[in-house]
Amino acid sequence: MAGYLPVGFAFGVAAEGAEVGTVYALFISVFIYAGASQFALVGLLKDGVPIISAALITVVLNIRHFFYGPGISGETEEFKLSQRLITSFGLTDEVFSVAFSKIRGIPLESRYWWLIGLEVGAYSCWLCSTVAGSIGGKTLLNYYSFLGQALSFALPALFFSLLLSILRKGRRLSVFIALGVASTFHWNGQSEIGIIAAALIGPISGMIWLRR
Repeated sequence: MAGYLPVGFAFGVAAEGAEVGTVYALFISVFIYAGASQFALVGLLKDGVPIISAALITVVLNIRHFFYGPGISGETEEFKLSQRLITSFGLTDEVFSVAFSKIRGIPLESRYWWLIGLEVGAYSCWLCSTVAGSIGGKTLLNYYSFLGQALSFALPALFFSLLLSILRKGRRLSVFIALGVASTFHWNGQSEIGIIAAALIGPISGMIWLRR
């Protein structure tokens, strides 16, 4: 929840800067609920991209979530279908990271409510910080302009802290390979392609290494 506060606030500020408005900013956070994709969406709308195209790009960015469910499905086999549908909505990057590293230590009979508690805490914090950023963000930045740079780095900082929390010996190779791929593309002026390539090549290389 503490990690969500600055990122949700930064999204509210970004949405206000794109003239989306508080109601629509909250609507986006309620139904899309995917930090990086939401930033991309309001940026595209600000640049005048047609809403259908912006929506399709947002969906493509969210495809990574398909890999989260299988990542913890082995630890949630006792869940009913209705419970799986409910918890799947709240399985964001950050929730998955915490669940993937902690859920094995939770008793089987408590795992559903533990996961619900984790997701509800993150979700409510995200919505509240979105509203706070949209309503008061501009005013706050007018008085404390240095916060603008800090907020712009909030999302990468959150992802980096999550990476450190799950970085074990068997997963380091994937991270270093992904870093190398992304850096190579970035130095050649193709950062966007590099992110996609790193997201595919890094984990696949790690899986091959672990199987061997």
